[in-house]
Amino acid sequence: MRAYSVQRFGDAPAIADIPMPQAPDAYLIRVTYAGVNPVDYKSVESLTAKSAYPYVVGVDFAGVLEERVSSSERDLHAGDRVFGIARTQGTYAEYTVVPVGAQGSAVARIPDGVADDQAAALPTPGITALGSVELNGVAAGQWFVVMGATGGVGGYAVQIAKARGAHVIATVRGDADEARRLGAEEVYDSQTTDVIAAIKAKHPQGVDAVLDLVNGPDAIRHDADMLKAGGHLVSTVGAADAAWFAERRITTHNIASRTNPLASREGLTELGRLLAAGTITARITTTEPLDAAGALLDRLRHGGVRGKAVIRT
Repeated sequence: MRAYSVQRFGDAPAIADIPMPQAPDAYLIRVTYAGVNPVDYKSVESLTAKSAYPYVVGVDFAGVLEERVSSSERDLHAGDRVFGIARTQGTYAEYTVVPVGAQGSAVARIPDGVADDQAAALPTPGITALGSVELNGVAAGQWFVVMGATGGVGGYAVQIAKARGAHVIATVRGDADEARRLGAEEVYDSQTTDVIAAIKAKHPQGVDAVLDLVNGPDAIRHDADMLKAGGHLVSTVGAADAAWFAERRITTHNIASRTNPLASREGLTELGRLLAAGTITARITTTEPLDAAGALLDRLRHGGVRGKAVIRT
């Protein structure tokens, strides 16, 4: 099968013919679209001599279940349209497999009325957004800040929180109109505004929760200035010092894709339901063929992709 992959340690990823993926107790999926995420090129950069090769790039997919190798799950059948996360085999390829019970991996049926490309755009950013909203305890009437609101995760988080009746405050870099279209009530541009000072001035009693998609360990401490005592903070880059924030009566979580409790059949099913109902939208702006995967990842790495990109395999 054709795949965008790294053949040996030290090689650059390229399109190559590689053996069909195999795994015991797994689902074999013919991939129709692969979702593109920053973690895809970051994973290539972190490969070592001990990594398994050939290494196929990508984790998110939509496609058709070709064969159910699993002996432990019987609710999916050959011919079903499915989507999900495949961490062990990669998805920039004509086929992938999802072993049953693999940490951070999952597969679910695509709802009727949802196209494959839309489903492929959901898994990693959608699951991260859904988990972040859950961990922050976002509820109706609360004020919820999404820092980096127009990226893949941020865009879904704004929409999910808005659907729960929260008041969403968005921080952006130059794309305020997009944040408002997603449902943010207040928007602050970090290129022209001290966003934390502005939010603190508008909400002197403090906001209820923050999802920080952008700040590292030092900068994220400033989030405490706009959070009320008893508030919640989620970081997607592992930047929150739980003990430091606890001293200020703020509960924190560092959410990671592999350990996200919603990276599951149930989490994917909920995302599919939200998409089918029109509660969230996939915002696909770029679709490229498999042969263009390398150029597309390079554009993503350098900030040249707005919205969501998918690869047609």
